[in-house]
Amino acid sequence: MKRIKFALLAALASLFLASYAVALESRQAAIVADVLETLASERGEPVYYDEEAADDWHEFDADGDGLIPAAGFTRESWQVAYEQTMKGLMALMPQSEFDAMFGNVEEKVAALHGLTAEQKRELAGDFMAEAERVKAYRAEGAAFAEAVRPVAGRLRALGDQ
Repeated sequence: MKRIKFALLAALASLFLASYAVALESRQAAIVADVLETLASERGEPVYYDEEAADDWHEFDADGDGLIPAAGFTRESWQVAYEQTMKGLMALMPQSEFDAMFGNVEEKVAALHGLTAEQKRELAGDFMAEAERVKAYRAEGAAFAEAVRPVAGRLRALGDQ
C-alpha cells in the first residue's frame, strides 16, 4: 500500500513539475519580444501568428545571426514560447477590439463591391472561421496573459509594423 501511495505521489509530482516547466514565464515572454524586435527589423515584416509562424521566424533566424539559439531556445522550445506568447497577447486584446475586427461580418462583406453573391458568402464564411480560430487562441492564451502583459505593448507594436 505504501508503494502505491508513493508511486501515486511521484506521478502527481512529475505531472505538476512538467506542467510548471511548460508554463510561460514573464522572463521568457520578454526574451521572445527581444528576439522578435531584432528579427522583425532585419526581416522588414510585422510579427504575426499562425500555426507556421514560429517555424518561419526560426528558419529566418537560422539564415542570419542565430538569435533564437543564442537566447537559449531549441527549435521546439522556441515554438512553444512563441505560441504561448502570441496566444497570451491575443488573450489580452480587449473584447471591444476583437468585436471591431470580427463583428458584423455580413454587413462588412455586403458592402464590398465587385464580388458575386457566392464570393461574398465564401468570404464571409472564411472570415467567420478565422474569428473562431482567434477566439480559440484567446481562450488558450488566457493561461499566459499575465506573463505576456509586461511586454504586450512591444509585441503589439511589432505586429503593427
